[in-house]
Amino acid sequence: MKKLYKNLLTTLLVAFVGVSTLSTAYSKDRVTVNENETIIIVNGIVCSFCSQGVTKKLSKLPFIDSSKYTDGIKVDIENQKVIVAIKSGAHADFEKIFASIQSGGYEPITAHTFDGQIITPEDK
Repeated sequence: MKKLYKNLLTTLLVAFVGVSTLSTAYSKDRVTVNENETIIIVNGIVCSFCSQGVTKKLSKLPFIDSSKYTDGIKVDIENQKVIVAIKSGAHADFEKIFASIQSGGYEPITAHTFDGQIITPEDK
């Protein structure tokens, strides 16, 4: 009986995470970006554990302004957005940003810049 409950709980958890991921996937709403920041739309960030992993990986990049947010990164789980603070005068390396996110098992969809550019992983 315990095994049945364990299997049922596991199935429900997997189903919940799957539905959460689908329901919070990227919407095409307008993205407002502040100066010296970029916003990455990321599919799959659904919990604070996900947020910590993404923050840890991105904060190691040399162009991140660690004086802002948490080590230069702010994760909006509800909207699956990652705000990356960029050091003044530095340039964001989107190939490295996308690779860092992907190495954590998440899917970067688009990067939005202050000057209105929209960059996809395929562009890099």
